[in-house]
Amino acid sequence: MRNKSTPVSNIAIICFSGNKGGMEYDALMLARSIVNHFGKGHLICRKNTWINNYAANNKIPHTAINFSGMTSIRAALDLRKLYNNLEVSSVIFFGSSEMPTLYMAHSKQIKSFIVRHGTTKSRSKKDFIHKLTWSKVTSHWCISRHIETNVRQIFPVGKHPTFVNYVSLGDKANQIMPSREIKPDDTTFRIVHVGRLVEGKGQRDAIKIIKILRLNGIPAQLSLYGQGDDEPFLRKLASELAINEYIFFMGHSELPYIHFNKFHACLFPSYGEGLGNAFIEALASGMHCFCYENTVFPELRDLGLEFTMAPNKDIETLATLLAETWHQKRISPRKNVNLCREIFSLSREMGILSRYLS
Repeated sequence: MRNKSTPVSNIAIICFSGNKGGMEYDALMLARSIVNHFGKGHLICRKNTWINNYAANNKIPHTAINFSGMTSIRAALDLRKLYNNLEVSSVIFFGSSEMPTLYMAHSKQIKSFIVRHGTTKSRSKKDFIHKLTWSKVTSHWCISRHIETNVRQIFPVGKHPTFVNYVSLGDKANQIMPSREIKPDDTTFRIVHVGRLVEGKGQRDAIKIIKILRLNGIPAQLSLYGQGDDEPFLRKLASELAINEYIFFMGHSELPYIHFNKFHACLFPSYGEGLGNAFIEALASGMHCFCYENTVFPELRDLGLEFTMAPNKDIETLATLLAETWHQKRISPRKNVNLCREIFSLSREMGILSRYLS
């Protein structure tokens, strides 16, 4: 495996999204990890975006370029110039819609062009135009087996390799606080959810589950870490269910996992995840974790991680499983701590990635 002592040509991590979300944050963390591990790496992003500001404020090596729309000849020319100036031979691209621009920017010096896939897609991209613009891709990085299956169905993979490489915890592994144990004298069942406040991430179901628990005499409360467009709906829902005093909106936190020592359980009834970074961070704290049986979650169970799944969108069953954990004062699954450090280690992530770099 390559490391800092083994020279590599510069690696460009490209993300042109203007949003603030999981993909953008992952691109930033990957850029930092690559620089720390290989000694070379450079983030290329769009000017005046959240990712641009974060990179600048956190001293992540980067260049921001002007990019309007999804396809830009000007941006393609700027990219090609950057490749030359930075002596880039490997590209890791986060995205999809900007691929025509990257196709135009491609040059012979790029020996490996990796697309990193982190979300499930539904529309096929196997028509002639997509086959052309994706023809420079040398491999597809999928963050789970679930995503790999989707990539093979949707994208023009052809004979190019796909590989599964889980996102590492990186420096977070040493910052995640161990969760609370449920003790006989506890008077509150402290539950947490971490994620953007958007429909489908599970907060709506989580609030309804808190209502069911309280109707059954369980002193549950829920803390939501995150921001998003669904917050007004969630606040209204909590009020309509007359449990708003037990639902706490904690806002966005850069390091939500440093608060995990306050909680007994993570309730994450998401309708679908590519991997679920927040869920893995909760697992790595050793706390009880609850989710639906969909997308990547059975795969995480297959890795040996211990947590509780309910049939997809089955709120009543998920509430029952939480109630049983509270009544039985179950011991937290502490084996998950070391297992997460092993499965989602930086050395493992970089070791797998290095096989596909030029």
